[in-house]
Amino acid sequence: MKQYIIITLVMATLCSIAGCTKDEIEIYNTRNTPDLSNPIIQKLSNTVWYNKIGISETTAKEIWTSKNNIYKPSDYASSLLYQAAWTSIALYRDGTSNMVFVPPFLANTAIHAQGNWSVSTEEENTIILSTKTPVSSVTGKIKILNLEIKDNVSSLKLSLDFGDRLLTTTLSNENPYEYINPPLFRSLDYNWFSKHSALTEALDANDFIGVWTNHDSNEVTDESIIRYTHIEDLLMDTPAFALGYTLNLKKDGSAQIAYTGYTYKSVFETQNNLGNTVFSNAKWWIKGNKLWLETDEEYFGCIGEQLMAFIPYSDNQTLLGYQWGVPIRIRSNKKYCIEIVEKTTDGFWIRVTTKEETCYAFLKKSTFDNANLINIKDIFK
Repeated sequence: MKQYIIITLVMATLCSIAGCTKDEIEIYNTRNTPDLSNPIIQKLSNTVWYNKIGISETTAKEIWTSKNNIYKPSDYASSLLYQAAWTSIALYRDGTSNMVFVPPFLANTAIHAQGNWSVSTEEENTIILSTKTPVSSVTGKIKILNLEIKDNVSSLKLSLDFGDRLLTTTLSNENPYEYINPPLFRSLDYNWFSKHSALTEALDANDFIGVWTNHDSNEVTDESIIRYTHIEDLLMDTPAFALGYTLNLKKDGSAQIAYTGYTYKSVFETQNNLGNTVFSNAKWWIKGNKLWLETDEEYFGCIGEQLMAFIPYSDNQTLLGYQWGVPIRIRSNKKYCIEIVEKTTDGFWIRVTTKEETCYAFLKKSTFDNANLINIKDIFK
């Protein structure tokens, strides 16, 4: 179905100067709604299909077939993401799609990768999917190999062909997380975002002076899970916010970012043998309905380097030293745009946007031990 939008632009002043009459500009929106005449495609769409937790029953060698060399560093590891992190896929009847990834190496993080799909006109029971993934954008063919329905439980076997790699797996409409990890189960629901739009009212800086954290315990709760709607490259430019921040926003506009998350502790704890908390300096300010945070020397995370020895390609980095063979790098002048999406008695649900990512997280009031701090640039002195 094609939608046509006609926009008429009237430029009276300019036209009078140029001696012309009213100009009309026609803009056509030609987005197509997928063809749902195929009953298999109908059953496939508007349903959330869940992958098994972790690696599938078959071995990794049987799951993936590589056809060509893959040139982008993160693409070498994208197979790992599908085997261990791909949780679900939903193909909506308006032509949009949502794939969810829950990386095992990032605690309590759900990545919602958006895309579009259409029905193939050349191959039966096949759709074309163009989507963002946690490492890159891809276009692939999903071919339905088998669909079984028994007692309201559906089992879907499909192949996902990216051109250079072919994946065969089985999905189900039963969510394995529903009883194993209820907060994580709820974070997979894309409808959550429609209920959490950014508030438009101007912010008061006095409401934010103090200490805030996006993690506070080992217990998995709804408030401890970070929901990402965009990540540029999870492996090569790992979002620092996902690893656990504590923010100390001071009245004079200066700030401290303490690396208090559990992943950070594993990086810094042994190097920092005095038991200090590592932090970076920053500054913050309020403009309208947004809180801005700009870092001076933020820790640069690269999980791909730590797990698979990939060399990060992001610019503006400074290598401070090595901890157990792991490089410790910093990056300056990274800006965070923070918007409030919901106020509660305990804190704020926020939307965080940078050039590399967009996420939704909960900031809770916390405390800060100024007596046991060490600047990240001083940990190797």
